[in-house]
Amino acid sequence: MPPPEAGEHPAQAKAEPRRRASELLLDLARAWPAERISVGELLAALGDRGYGLVMLALALPNLIPVPIPGLSGVLGTPIILLALMMLAGYPEPVLPRFIRDRSFPRAGFEAVMLRAEPWLQWLERFTRPGTLRLPNRAVEIPAALLIAVNAVLLALPIPFGNPAPALAIVLTSVALIEADRRLFLASILVMLAAIAIDLAIVLAIIGLGRAVAELL
Repeated sequence: MPPPEAGEHPAQAKAEPRRRASELLLDLARAWPAERISVGELLAALGDRGYGLVMLALALPNLIPVPIPGLSGVLGTPIILLALMMLAGYPEPVLPRFIRDRSFPRAGFEAVMLRAEPWLQWLERFTRPGTLRLPNRAVEIPAALLIAVNAVLLALPIPFGNPAPALAIVLTSVALIEADRRLFLASILVMLAAIAIDLAIVLAIIGLGRAVAELL
């Protein structure tokens, strides 16, 4: 083993390069031994890495168009609870048993991660890790509130309503994982825009329903 370079601390020479979220999630999906993954198992595998990575894993399948029936209902509710726990100041994510027992196919999760990996890697190239001070309640409170609202919209059966809140949660999760101030501020704007988009869809559906009712 070559000696560390001059001026380099031995611990720094031995330190492994920091693994990005895209690599961690794809490796997890590929190495999973069972045919299904429960929310609780996913939480156990990723929970020690904080809220950001768990919410990213739960939000990505709602953004990437891989047909997994009922997925938004399975994964939307845990995101709501995780956001509320972040809002309450829980240091680590914890979920009730009936949520932890919900599961989805491992093959579908791997397909999502395979399709998401190049996009996540592209996003990660532009991040500036460490520019956002965490933990920080001034950051976590507004993020948790907006994530909770977007997760509610994600869990509701709104036609064409999943992509906007899913994208918003993905961006916010990456911002929290990387502690990137610029991406975090952008994600706040995207979360607000996603709420506006889904509300517009709901209002349009209500208006269309009233118009049809008047014609009958």
